[in-house]
Amino acid sequence: MSPRSHRVDLLERPTQDDLLQVRNDLMTVYREIRTGRPELFPLRYARATPRPPHRRWRRSAAEEPGGAEVPVLILPDGPGRASVLPYDVLRRSLAGRGLDVLMMEHRGVGFSRLDARGEDLPAEAVTLEEVLGDVLAVLDHARVERVAVLGTGYGAYLAQILAARHPDRVHSLVLDSPLTSADDERIGQRALREHYWTGAVPATSSIAAALRRLADEDIVDAQRAGPVLLAVHEHGGTAAVRDLVDLLALGRGSLTWSSVRQVLNQGWLQSTPFVMEHDLIARLAHTELGQGSGADGGPMDPLLLAADEARAVPPFAGEALDVHALSRTIIAPTLVLVGSEDLITPPCISRTLAERIDGAVLLEIPWARHSLLDTRSQVAQIALRWSAAGAAPLLPQHAAALAALPAAPVDLALSKGLQLALAAERLSPWRLRRECARALREEPRTVTPDANRSVPRPPDLP
Repeated sequence: MSPRSHRVDLLERPTQDDLLQVRNDLMTVYREIRTGRPELFPLRYARATPRPPHRRWRRSAAEEPGGAEVPVLILPDGPGRASVLPYDVLRRSLAGRGLDVLMMEHRGVGFSRLDARGEDLPAEAVTLEEVLGDVLAVLDHARVERVAVLGTGYGAYLAQILAARHPDRVHSLVLDSPLTSADDERIGQRALREHYWTGAVPATSSIAAALRRLADEDIVDAQRAGPVLLAVHEHGGTAAVRDLVDLLALGRGSLTWSSVRQVLNQGWLQSTPFVMEHDLIARLAHTELGQGSGADGGPMDPLLLAADEARAVPPFAGEALDVHALSRTIIAPTLVLVGSEDLITPPCISRTLAERIDGAVLLEIPWARHSLLDTRSQVAQIALRWSAAGAAPLLPQHAAALAALPAAPVDLALSKGLQLALAAERLSPWRLRRECARALREEPRTVTPDANRSVPRPPDLP
């Protein structure tokens, strides 16, 4: 069969059967749909089994923290994010280092959104308790007794519950940019305002002052600016926010601002099949987890878009589980991982969580932002490997070396795109061409795990 015959249109849901036929890494667990009628639901998960590393990647025993024989389970952020297609390279990379990798599709997303008849799951079947049951079903089907778990955001929320309820199934935990309760989004809301509105953070007080002035002059709509500023910060950092605000003060920058706002308002990520799908998980996200419930309509509120989406489902009435209390009962060795510049789940959330879990270790990566799994993939992979090998407590002393590792390719592309958009409004055409050429020359070479490396290697064990 030629490679061309394997090509499918990812924008069409009927292509799921075609994709399943050409994938040999997808497993199926049949779960009962408890909606009053006996039906089965095919839950999918991906598994990448260990393979010998390429000889150019082979390390000495001193460079690798022991032999990680325990399988690993990765639970990405969500609940609307898929895990099969977006993380193919990640699984291959970890398998190439000898890890047995499991990744479950979140219920209602990607390959796990259709019932046995090929119809969308009913909304009442997509609940937190059912998702937690899915995790255990995957471990049982894979015949895995204990796993090292890496959870990011919502995935870290699930990981905490799993470790508290089933300590015998969890070897160790890495909690990346963790969600711990519905109140976390209010902490993020306050952090964004402190950075870019009230001026409570000295490093960004001048940006906040400029934004307040722009709001007074009706150049910036303070009531709707929060999601735009948060997106620019998360993909370009404080420097990108400063550049954008400076341009707005000079009468430029409106094209970049409008473009970011348009992308956010359209919610294009939420409607990308097999990557990000928001429709079936809306009830879980907003009614059970409370996403968007903290929106207050004040200036620079980053929760407005989530609050708008929440109008389509029943209102949030409180969390069914007290994850703060559950986390205090966790006995698995735990590494809490967070970026120092994360304004979605700010570092104070991770610090408090690390204090609640007995013996937990906090690793704060300088200059990193939300979701190390997505933005600093090499850091997350190192953390998982060392956690599986029981060496996670040694990682914090290498925080500076970890921070020097390059950004993930997708995050790097978004950052470069934002930089070029700002440059297009700041520079004359000939200077823009020169800046584009320089950016291409300076862009670090991205390689696959089977190629020669051109980036710093993970820190060695002392």
